[in-house]
This record gives sequence, structure tokens and C-alpha cells, in this order.
Amino acid sequence: MRYILLPSFLLVAIATSGAAQRNSGAAVVSVAAKIGGKSYQASGSGSCRHTPSASIYDVPAALWMVEHPSSGPEALQVNLTVWRPKNGGPEQLSLALSTRSSSHRIAVGGRGEQIGRGKISLSSTGTGGSFQITGKDGSGTPLEVQIECPVFTGVEAEGG
Repeated sequence: MRYILLPSFLLVAIATSGAAQRNSGAAVVSVAAKIGGKSYQASGSGSCRHTPSASIYDVPAALWMVEHPSSGPEALQVNLTVWRPKNGGPEQLSLALSTRSSSHRIAVGGRGEQIGRGKISLSSTGTGGSFQITGKDGSGTPLEVQIECPVFTGVEAEGG
């Protein structure tokens, strides 16, 4: 399977041979966010995926993807994609964060349009891990986001 990050930071999976299927990666994902000084928390069914062997723009890279759909009273929705090139190049971070009343986006490090600014750190714990993201969205709103993934499932291709 080959992964391509388009200029708009949309992720597209293309099977290089056979059919492609991504594991659902269903897990209880916990998110804590501080958006412009207001705090939000949500926990519920989402997905956490990771593969150490993907590529972006023909550069070998590790890939992490997290999806947390809108749920609970805060209706906090999160989509995160992180590429860590194995050649030591800059990480690529795409974060989309929505509440009932606002949407925020950071997209940095890639070839496409740079939106806002941000830094990410990943701490691994057993089969899962946590992400710490700090930055500002495209309109300058400060964001601090912590995402907890109890387990990462793989991103797999099937077929031949």
C-alpha cells in the first residue's frame, strides 16, 4: 500500500497491487484540548493506527493516524495525521479539531499550504501512546491538545 499526502493535507491510500483495507483500529480514545483558553475533554470510541513503514513523496516514513468522532456533551471531534520521515526530514502534522461552535486546523511540515503552526511529541507506552500538540491554528487561536491511544493497530494492505 502506498500513502500520498495531497497538498490540502488529505490522506489518500492507494493500493499498489490488490485491494486495500485499513484496520478499523477501534479503541477508546481520550482527548483533552485547550482552545483559546477554553478547556474540552472527550473520551469514546475512535481509532488509532500506526505503521513504521509507509512513504510520503517517495520518502520512507512512519505514519500515525487518529480519529475521534464527535461525541459527548462537548462534541469534540479530532483527526490527526503525523508523518515522521526516516531520513530525518521535518515531521508533517495535520490536525483538524472541531467543537459544537468552532473548527480549528493546523497543517505544517508538508509540501502543501501551511496552516497555522504546531509542534507534536509522541510518547509510546506498551502498544499505545499519547500525543501532545501545541500551536496556533490558521487564525492564530492557541491550541493545546493531548490525545491518548491505548493501542495502535496497523495499516495493512491485503491482496496480491
